[in-house]
Amino acid sequence: MGLIRSGVVVFLSTVLFLSLFMGNAFLTLDWSLEYDVVKPNMQDFAVTAFTQYGVSDLLDENFYVMQSYCMNNSVFVHNTPDFSIEVPCSVIDSGYEQTVDYAISDIVDDVYYRDYSCSLFECLRQEATPLVLISETARDYWKSKFYFTVLISAIIFVLMFLFLESKHSVLTISGILMVVAAFPFRKLNWVLGFLPDGSITELFMAFFTKSYNVFLLMTIIGAGLFALGIGFEFLGIGLKISKFFDWLGSKFRKKDGLNKKGEAPLSEVSSDEESEDESFSKEEVKEIVRDEMKKIDAEKNIRKKVRKELKKE
Repeated sequence: MGLIRSGVVVFLSTVLFLSLFMGNAFLTLDWSLEYDVVKPNMQDFAVTAFTQYGVSDLLDENFYVMQSYCMNNSVFVHNTPDFSIEVPCSVIDSGYEQTVDYAISDIVDDVYYRDYSCSLFECLRQEATPLVLISETARDYWKSKFYFTVLISAIIFVLMFLFLESKHSVLTISGILMVVAAFPFRKLNWVLGFLPDGSITELFMAFFTKSYNVFLLMTIIGAGLFALGIGFEFLGIGLKISKFFDWLGSKFRKKDGLNKKGEAPLSEVSSDEESEDESFSKEEVKEIVRDEMKKIDAEKNIRKKVRKELKKE
C-alpha cells in the first residue's frame, strides 16, 4: 500500500510540474500580447507592411490627390489583401509625416483588434500571413489555456493532499515544483537573442517579452508555499516538543512530591492513611460487636443459674 501511494504521489508531482510549466508559458504569451506591450514590437512589421502593400508609394505619389479627396470627404480608405487603412482627413490635412504615422498605427490596430471569424489554429491554417498570432484573439486563447492549467494544478494539489501522509508536505513539494517550473523563463529572452536578426525574429521575441515577469511572480508564490510548508513542519515539531516537556514536567512534579527520606508523596500517604483508617474502624466495630455478644451470653447464663437456685429452695 505504501509503495502504491508513493508511486501515485510521484506521478501526480510529475503532472503538476508539467501543468505549472505550461501554465507559465501560457501566462507569458497572455501578458506579452497585451496591446500596450505588443504594439512597439509590431511597429517594424507595420512599417514593412506599409511598404510591401504599396501604402508608402500611394502616399508618396498621391498625397496631393488624397488632400483633394478630403475636400469633399472625411475619411480616406485604402484596402489591401490583409488589412484596410482608414485615415481621417483631419490627419491628412495635418501633413505627410502625421499621415504616415497614423497609417502605421492604424495597421497595428487593425491587425490586433480585428474580429476573426475563426479560432486561432483555424485561422493559422486558412491565412497565408498568420496575423492572428499577434491579435487580441490569440491573447484570449492563451489566457483561457492558462486558466485551464490553473484548474488542473488545483485538482492535482488536492489529490496530492489526499495521498500524502504528511499533509503539509504538499505545500513544500508544490512550492519547489513551482520554482523549478518558473526557472527556464528567467533567461528566455536571452536565449531567443541567439536567433538570427530580422523582423520575424523580433516579432517572435515579442511573444515572450514578459517571461521574466512570469518568472518573478511564480518564484515568489513558490517560495511562499515552500516557506509555509516548512512553517507547518516546524509548528508540528514544536507541538511535539511542547507535549514532551509537559510530560517531562509532570514527572518532575511527582519527584518533587517525595520528601528527603524518600517517603511517598503526600497524596499517596493520605490515601493510604484513609484506607488504613477505614480498615481499622471496621475491625474495631467487629470487636465491639463480639464483646457485646459475650456480655449478653454471660447475663443469660447468670439468669439461668439464679432460676435453678430458686427452684431448689
